[in-house]
Amino acid sequence: MSVKGEPGAADPRGPLDALDSVILQWVEDYYTTTDPVPPGLRERVDFAMDLLHADDEVALLLDDRFEALGVRSANQNRTVTFDSESLTIVIQASPSGGAVRVDGWLAPPAVHRVRVRAGECELRTESDELGGFVLTQVPHGLVQLIVEVGDADVQHPRTVATMAVVL
Repeated sequence: MSVKGEPGAADPRGPLDALDSVILQWVEDYYTTTDPVPPGLRERVDFAMDLLHADDEVALLLDDRFEALGVRSANQNRTVTFDSESLTIVIQASPSGGAVRVDGWLAPPAVHRVRVRAGECELRTESDELGGFVLTQVPHGLVQLIVEVGDADVQHPRTVATMAVVL
């Protein structure tokens, strides 16, 4: 039996063979058992990527503990920061009746359209000239913020989208 890359072996860049299939199946079985995909991850990725265009920016979550904690009780306020190349988005999520109040700030400060995707619903607001915005009735669950940066007359303004988080 020859090993790929040795004289007489099949081209390592060639098509997969039966041995490759066995190895790949073993790797899949191993990771499925020892490190399975977290529940809901595929849906969250689909949710997050659903609206992005090639020229949009993704704002990365700077504190990954926020996602696991969520906002559930009257004394749990959470502040989280997302950062992208052109915009920083800070939100504070706090309980508001059966929903979540989101106070947000954009840096650098400017007036921008802000959308929050929460499940099937989409909430809209606009930041003020200091970059501040408020949404008072955001449903609990998976949410994503989208900030439209640019001229309101442009059909597809450049957007900065946050990673999806659970509120």
